Amino acid sequence: MRRSFSLTVVFLIPFLPVATGAEGDYTEIYDTPYNNLTVERIGSIVELRARSRAGVYLESAVDLADPLRLVVPYTRTLFAAAFLEPEPRAALMIGLGGAGFHRVFAQVYPDALLQSVELDPKVFELSQSHLGFKPTANTPVATLDGRLYVKRSKQNWDWIILDAFRSGYVPPHLKTQEFYRECAARLNPRGVFVSNLHASTRLYASDVKTIQSVFPQVVLFQTAGRVNVIAIAVKYSEPSIADHAFVSTVPQLDAKFRERVDFSKLAAERIVPPATSARSVRILTDDFSPVEFLDAMKLNNTKEH
Repeated sequence: MRRSFSLTVVFLIPFLPVATGAEGDYTEIYDTPYNNLTVERIGSIVELRARSRAGVYLESAVDLADPLRLVVPYTRTLFAAAFLEPEPRAALMIGLGGAGFHRVFAQVYPDALLQSVELDPKVFELSQSHLGFKPTANTPVATLDGRLYVKRSKQNWDWIILDAFRSGYVPPHLKTQEFYRECAARLNPRGVFVSNLHASTRLYASDVKTIQSVFPQVVLFQTAGRVNVIAIAVKYSEPSIADHAFVSTVPQLDAKFRERVDFSKLAAERIVPPATSARSVRILTDDFSPVEFLDAMKLNNTKEH
């Protein structure tokens, strides 16, 4: 008789080595209740990828020879939050990956708290065992659903960053009006909400419209040469961030980030929001989870992003 195995047993399988090079290169595959993960090392670069039926998607990458190098381009754009709140004391990041963003944040803001929330415990484990992440008291990680963490948390944040992917797409319950309202409630009065969007998906205009329905002011930055669009939103109406002199803060920020983020280039990546007035552009809610989310899986984080 053929027997089936529980998810717990699958989760405890350590890894399947696929290939090992003479200089320490390797490819390993891990199955978890949430993902099919691939960790690949070529030279000093380690990539964490997730597989779905639509393909393999890059979750994170780290250069072990230079851990402060932001290998994945859009992670630099996430720091556009510093244009509006340059001195965060407490930040919440939903989604861990390989924690490349975290290392730069910890260097620039050594006294600030960066709380991460990661659904998949195996991702947290691999970030430490393979991608060199060393959590500290200021960079703790909770293994929990991001929305549940926001609901339970009583702390307010200067930055809330949404960069949670599961096999190439953001889970629908983390893209709705109701969830964004929960995030807004946990922001400090001058706090900044940050979300990684993708301009190439059919849901892009709805993503933007949904964020705009909660936050009075939203600006967008598109990572140069990529489909990643980083939405920066605030819950205050004045002063206008549309009129904010982003370029004027570049010298201060460039000095603080020590060339890890080029804020001159980042300021130039600001783009015009997409048209959202068409009736076909729907606000995403907990009761409206369209099948187009599957389309987002096709074009989200491909390996070159």
